Amino acid sequence: MAAEVMYGPQYAKQFVNDYLSVEMPTRLTRYRNAWNLSSGELPDIEDIFAYEPLAMDKWPTIITVAMSTKSLTRIGFNATNNPEYNVIYAMRTYVWARSDGAQDTTLMRDRLTTVVRSALMDNPCLKRSNPDREAIIEESSINEEYSELTLLKGDRYLAGAYIGYDLRIEEVIERENLGIVGEIGLEWQNPSDWYLNE
Repeated sequence: MAAEVMYGPQYAKQFVNDYLSVEMPTRLTRYRNAWNLSSGELPDIEDIFAYEPLAMDKWPTIITVAMSTKSLTRIGFNATNNPEYNVIYAMRTYVWARSDGAQDTTLMRDRLTTVVRSALMDNPCLKRSNPDREAIIEESSINEEYSELTLLKGDRYLAGAYIGYDLRIEEVIERENLGIVGEIGLEWQNPSDWYLNE
């Protein structure tokens, strides 16, 4: 039996996390300079790309979740004759900010969300991050939701938002060789021998 392998949503989440971890530092510096902000107002991001379940022990925190598989479309076969698919995942990337004041917290969240959105909308950079596999975020699918309240957690304030989008990515079902099927000869000479006689 053939061994079939697709990476699925784990690859989609890892792809986005790897991409953002490379893209965000430079973008944060560029936006901070353009907006004339300090590193306290728009902090650098180091090792904060998390996975569910979320511990929320690093701030700010960015977490990407695959919400569902929206469609699978076979697009052909690769060089080793394995079937290739376009798979569209409904994704969300959450941004959580935490600071000492309510206004500072919501401003940090809004600014961080803007920088994350700009990275997700930059399809040339997205493609360049993994040239071996096509990945595109459908810009028309991008939407943002913000938490209605800034919450008090301990002695600090907490505010969150998420960016929802469709990620279209190519996946391959990798199969072992199916082998060669040959003819099977029948040993019976008489067709009546094919049946049991009562």
